[in-house]
Amino acid sequence: MKSIDQPVTASFRFLSLDMMQAYTLKKEVSGAWFYKDEAKEVFVGVVPLIEAHFDELNDYFIRQQLAYDECDIYVEATAQGSEKTAQINVPREVNRVLKYLDCPLTYAVKHALAAR
Repeated sequence: MKSIDQPVTASFRFLSLDMMQAYTLKKEVSGAWFYKDEAKEVFVGVVPLIEAHFDELNDYFIRQQLAYDECDIYVEATAQGSEKTAQINVPREVNRVLKYLDCPLTYAVKHALAAR
């Protein structure tokens, strides 16, 4: 099994924010951004999973009184070539953030052919 050579990215997502929570996230957590999920009529907040953000992320989570089913840790990789399986080396920050916030993990693998 070949390991994916491309960078694997990880982010923490708040899946069900209202508009005020979304703007507060952007203001209070470094590097945070959000987008509107039109289908669910909610905002999804995204924070790059960098250890320097963990305290801000945890503080925001507690202040907003969010539930663990309203977030996830999103890991994304891009597979190259025609191999049917590939090993993904998940960033160490994923394991570390789980000590703070035990949200579900979501994985996405894009194939380089589909990414074009």
